[in-house]
Amino acid sequence: MLKSLQGRLSALFFAFVLLVLTSVGATFWGVKTQQNDALIINLAGRQRMLVQLMVRLAVGEQGNGAASEMLVDAENTFEQTLTALEHGGSTLYLPDNYVLIPKTNNPEILEALQDVRQSWVEFRTAIDAVDETSANKFGNSSAIEEIETLSAILAQQADVVVQLYEADSTAKLSILRNIQLGFLFFALVLLASGAWVTRRSVLKPLSELGVAAENLGGNDLETPVQVQGPEEMQRLSQSFDGMRLGLKSAQQDLIDLNDTLEKRVSQRTRELEALNVVTQEITSRLDIQQVLSSVTNKTSELLNGDVSFLCLLDANQPLLKLQTFSGNADAAVDDTTVIKKHDLTDSILNSNKAVLCGIDTCREGCSILSDKYRSSHMAAPLRSNDQIIGALCVGSTSTQRFGGESTDLLTKLANTAAIALENARLYEQAERIATLEERRRIAADMHDGLGQTFSYLGLMTDQVVELLSNGKNQAALERLHLTRETIEKATGNVRKAINRLMDENPINSDLCDQLQGVAKELSAQHNAMIAWRCETASPCNCPPLVNEQVIHIVREALTNAISHAHPTQIIVQFTKKDHVYELLIADNGKGFDSSQPSPNGHFGLQIMKARALQINGQLEVKSMPGMGTQIILSFPLSNKE
Repeated sequence: MLKSLQGRLSALFFAFVLLVLTSVGATFWGVKTQQNDALIINLAGRQRMLVQLMVRLAVGEQGNGAASEMLVDAENTFEQTLTALEHGGSTLYLPDNYVLIPKTNNPEILEALQDVRQSWVEFRTAIDAVDETSANKFGNSSAIEEIETLSAILAQQADVVVQLYEADSTAKLSILRNIQLGFLFFALVLLASGAWVTRRSVLKPLSELGVAAENLGGNDLETPVQVQGPEEMQRLSQSFDGMRLGLKSAQQDLIDLNDTLEKRVSQRTRELEALNVVTQEITSRLDIQQVLSSVTNKTSELLNGDVSFLCLLDANQPLLKLQTFSGNADAAVDDTTVIKKHDLTDSILNSNKAVLCGIDTCREGCSILSDKYRSSHMAAPLRSNDQIIGALCVGSTSTQRFGGESTDLLTKLANTAAIALENARLYEQAERIATLEERRRIAADMHDGLGQTFSYLGLMTDQVVELLSNGKNQAALERLHLTRETIEKATGNVRKAINRLMDENPINSDLCDQLQGVAKELSAQHNAMIAWRCETASPCNCPPLVNEQVIHIVREALTNAISHAHPTQIIVQFTKKDHVYELLIADNGKGFDSSQPSPNGHFGLQIMKARALQINGQLEVKSMPGMGTQIILSFPLSNKE
């Protein structure tokens, strides 16, 4: 118990409390003893006064009845007090007040009390003799002299008893004083012990621990922390030493890590460079099958695996179907699908990174793998736009071939493969869309060019036939010349269309200038009043595709107005509002009901709206019979503008 600081301090505290309690008890005992001794001394002193009273009553008050009663009371009180002093007991102290006197063990006091007892017997006999010889004067005188002699002896003996009691009381006070001095001495000893225990058990170990802490702060990890003291300090010392060992181990780990850091950085750099090369090679391929083959080959090469698989998720069934693999032919089992009902397959597909598996774990991680290549294998999900599209697996015949860094690398490869697959799919889709758009554009060009030209030629042919039937040969000849010119223009337009199809970079010129040229061309060709207004301060350098679509829309709108509405005036107005261009084509012709669908065989408005959508624009047609027609085209500015 005293080996611990708590035990030592508890022992000191208990000893101090015991000393205080003992001191208080001794003090109370001394006070109580002094009270009893004072009472006994008073009673012993009263004996002398009782002797004097009895002498006075026996000699001076003879024949007085009251004096006789007082004499008897005094005798009884003296006898009772003397008996109590000798043997202990109760005696009268004050009227109607009895006190208890303990028996003394002091032999001198007992011997003195025996002397008083003998003198008291003689003194009392003498008093009785005085009463008997009260009538005989001669005998009475002798008795009185004897009483006076005995009273002096008895009084002297009573004084001796008082002195002995006082000496006994003084001796008790000396004992009490010695006890208090002893208590003081022991208290000082306890204080000194407490100071010694505090210094040896607390201050000295703490000082040593402070030195050890300074050594640790000064990076001195070699000096052990060994502090002697109570158990608490030893445990604290062990904690400090454990911290020293931990810091020393961490320091050594940092040194080792620093030594290997360059190697790891170099190795990691080579892996990242290889991954970058693989990524560029994979993403540069646009054929899906080439992408799949490249992914599996590069996965086996980069991860040093014996076999790698790539499976894609069937959109119609909960199956993972094998698309391609790299490795030996015996790497795959006969069943070339992995059914999603396997819990572990679901866990792989639902994971955000590659899952590391072994021979005894992840048995269903890649069910396509044969047992030979399951000693160590990994599987990573392929994600595209937060959708699972498949899984990429790699396996090896060696155990523990892949580690934590391999899972990160496989995860990056899987993400790259998913992006490459998505790029290949988008490229195929873009090719299909481009082909479809090119067909639509060619159809629109044929409608805007050849279709309108053939309609015009048919009209001119009908006029020539009519003129020839009416004998107007000259007018028919003029119509034939116009027909010839129109055919030449159509031939030129066909050549231009072919050149546009062959040219990958159409001419990029100011849109306003091109629109003005179209307005002048159609105005001269059809002898129509076409007013051109351009309300833009700067040139309109739109992309070639935008210029092409806008020009086709204007040409179609003007041709329809001239051919069908027969207006007297047409306005073409081009303005710029905030980040939007707005083109207005308005005529005062006969108009039509724009709420009704176009007649069969007329695709002009439909093609114009399709062209507007190609440039992210909107086409609005406002027309009523007899009120003219307004065609409003709005399209946004390009990023360049």
